[in-house]
Amino acid sequence: MIRKLAPEELEAILASLDRERHLLYYSYLTFRKPRTTHYGQFTDQGELLGVLAYLEGLPFYAFSVFPVQPSFDFPAVLALMKKELRLPDEAIGSFIVHEEDMADLCGQIAFAKPPEKLLLMKHIHHQMLPAADPRVQRLGPPHFERIEALMKTIGTMAFSTEELHYPFYGVMDNKRLAAAGGYHIYGGDYVELGNIGTDPAFRRQGLGKMVCAQLTRAGAAVSPNVYLNVFEENEAAIRLYRSIGYETVAIQHIIQFFMPADSHK
Repeated sequence: MIRKLAPEELEAILASLDRERHLLYYSYLTFRKPRTTHYGQFTDQGELLGVLAYLEGLPFYAFSVFPVQPSFDFPAVLALMKKELRLPDEAIGSFIVHEEDMADLCGQIAFAKPPEKLLLMKHIHHQMLPAADPRVQRLGPPHFERIEALMKTIGTMAFSTEELHYPFYGVMDNKRLAAAGGYHIYGGDYVELGNIGTDPAFRRQGLGKMVCAQLTRAGAAVSPNVYLNVFEENEAAIRLYRSIGYETVAIQHIIQFFMPADSHK
């Protein structure tokens, strides 16, 4: 049986969820919950096999998967969600999944591109965080256009509307934004840094490290759990994060997949 989950069922899942193994789904149950819809698959005896959730409001089709049992039928749950949420045929969806859950899912997914390894890192060694640099300043609404332009320049996604309410930090060079970064999640439960970038004209000056350090420092002031995600192939960024006290706590895969066409059309 596949059906939409009730609020009390989501609370029960959250109570026993391993945050670091399922950080994306954890966010769907907490910070992003108001914009999410969750469908669960159950056995005839009522045992939960897994959950697929959808997040509205992003410029792509954002999902999160929480497989509980190897028999979780991802395509069946996706097909029902696509129908009931009226998602378009053959659009590309995406989610992040822990490495240990890949084996049971990979044979069920129509990949739009090969999976990419994504490391979840946590700030652990607080003594390695460098002292604050006065060149790094808090950014606000007057800087949002410059931040958006910088994100386009470095080829990363713009911050969502809700993320614009979180703090930003950056380095200005006269009126030009040389480097900046912000947060995907910012609260007492946990903090997730995101979209840290440096204008190509200002690279190799340590500005990205300064901004990352300040984001980490400000994040640690509100939560003991400060995370970031980085692609495994980005060795330079991984070295930078390790140099200021981060360690890998989970190996994940970012998945892009084709949603099925409606067979009744």
